[in-house]
Amino acid sequence: MTNAASLSPALILGATGSLGARTVRMLRRLHPELPLVLAARDMVKAEALAREVGHATTAKIDIAAPGLGLDPAARHSIVVTALRDHSFNSLRYAQAQGVAYIALSDGVFELGPIIAHYAHHAKAAPILLLGHSNGGVPTLAALHFASEFETVEAIELGLLFDPGDPFGAVSAKDLERINRIGPKPLVKEDGQWQWAEPPLATRSFTSVDGTTHEAHAAGLLDVLSLGSATQAARIRIDLAGGLTATTKQGGSPSVEVIIEITGMKKTGETGRFRYELVDPEGYAAMSARGVAVAIERLLGLARRSAPKTGLYLPEKLIQPEYLLERLKIFDVSVRAS
Repeated sequence: MTNAASLSPALILGATGSLGARTVRMLRRLHPELPLVLAARDMVKAEALAREVGHATTAKIDIAAPGLGLDPAARHSIVVTALRDHSFNSLRYAQAQGVAYIALSDGVFELGPIIAHYAHHAKAAPILLLGHSNGGVPTLAALHFASEFETVEAIELGLLFDPGDPFGAVSAKDLERINRIGPKPLVKEDGQWQWAEPPLATRSFTSVDGTTHEAHAAGLLDVLSLGSATQAARIRIDLAGGLTATTKQGGSPSVEVIIEITGMKKTGETGRFRYELVDPEGYAAMSARGVAVAIERLLGLARRSAPKTGLYLPEKLIQPEYLLERLKIFDVSVRAS
C-alpha cells in the first residue's frame, strides 16, 4: 500500500464549502500524514481550515483559467472537485498532470463531456464518476447487501433529508440544476430503462421510525451503477424531505438511507428485505465519507494499488465491504430491518 506521506498533495477544489470542508476533515482523520492543498475563493476560510487540520497549504484558484490559476510548477496526487466546473478545466488540469480526478456533481444526462474527453485521452489518468447520492455510500452499501442474494429482482433506495440539515450551497445548486434543466428522472422498470413520468416518478417509503414519506425519483448516477452491477429489473432512487428520527427525539438532524432489495437470498429466503443507514451528522457528512474513501482508493491508500488509467464508477474501484468498515469508524448506523 502507498505511504500517504510520500505522495504529492491532494488538491481539493472548493475546500471551504459544506462538502469540501467535511471531506478535508475526513481525509485528515483517515490519513494524518497525507499532504493537502485547500483551494478556494475565500482564502480566510481556507487558511483557517488548513491550520485546523494541519499538514495543509492553501491556494487561490481561478476555475475559468486553463491552469486554474495555480503555479505551473505545482504537482498534485489527485484533483477533487467539491464545486461545479462547467468549463472542465479542472479535469484538463488533472489529466495534464497525469493524476486521478473525481467528478462529484454530474447528473445522468450530463456525462457526455467527460466521456468524450476520456475517449480522446483514455491513457492519461483515472477519472471517477461520483455524481451519486451521498458520495456513493448508498449504492455501495446496497451492493454489499445484494451480494447476499442469489437473484435480485429490485433495488430501491429511499433517502430522507431533514429540513434542519441543509445540503450546503453546492449540493443544493446541483439538485436544483438537475431538476430544472434535466430530463425526467431515469429509472429501470420491468427490465427497461425509462425517463419516469408520473405516476412512476413518485413513490412512498417508510423511514426509520415508521413514518411514511412521499418521495420523488432523482436523476442521479446511483441507478446506472446499480442497474449495471446487478440483473435487477427494477432500480430507482427517491428523495424525500421530513423530520428524521433523531430530530424527533430531540437530537441533531441526521440523514436516513432506506435500502430495499427484492429477490432470493443464498439461504433460500425470498421476499423484500430492508436495510437502514443513519448518519448522525447528516447529509454532507455522509457524502464526505464517501468522497474520502474514494480519494484514498485512488491514491492507493485502501489496501489496493492506485489505478493508473480508466473511467470508473465507484463500485468498480471500492470494495463495498471496505466502505462498510469505514462507516463503522465514523459511527454511521448500519442495520438490517
